[in-house]
Amino acid sequence: MDKKEILAFITKNPIAYMATAEGNTPHVRALGTFRSDENGIIFSMQSPKDVYKQLIKNPAAELCYYADGIQIRVAGQMEEIKDLALKKEVVEKRPFYKPGVDENGWDYVGVFKVKNARATILDMKGPPSPVGEPKVWVDL
Repeated sequence: MDKKEILAFITKNPIAYMATAEGNTPHVRALGTFRSDENGIIFSMQSPKDVYKQLIKNPAAELCYYADGIQIRVAGQMEEIKDLALKKEVVEKRPFYKPGVDENGWDYVGVFKVKNARATILDMKGPPSPVGEPKVWVDL
């Protein structure tokens, strides 16, 4: 898969399992990708949540997407985006944020872009790769 195919896969299958760390403890949760295109992979979350606090403290994260026997792992640094227009777009498309924004202001919505993103693909439908074979990474 090339970059365009990977981004299309993510758009079609937007649920990512995101791994973060708090100290020496890993944390994984499912998050919906807000957007995946040539401008990057964008996520949103409520700023009071632990995942937001973990990403602010340690922006290293890994994402895992899976569908139809294909697993795509994306590694990178989560960079917070403070763009109000983008936050307004997020709330428009995800209205469950609106009560929190009304009560707490726009900082209630955390928006992140995966910076220096690179992906590796595992096709579980085809023959297995030889054990120990280096992973192939695609810059996104």
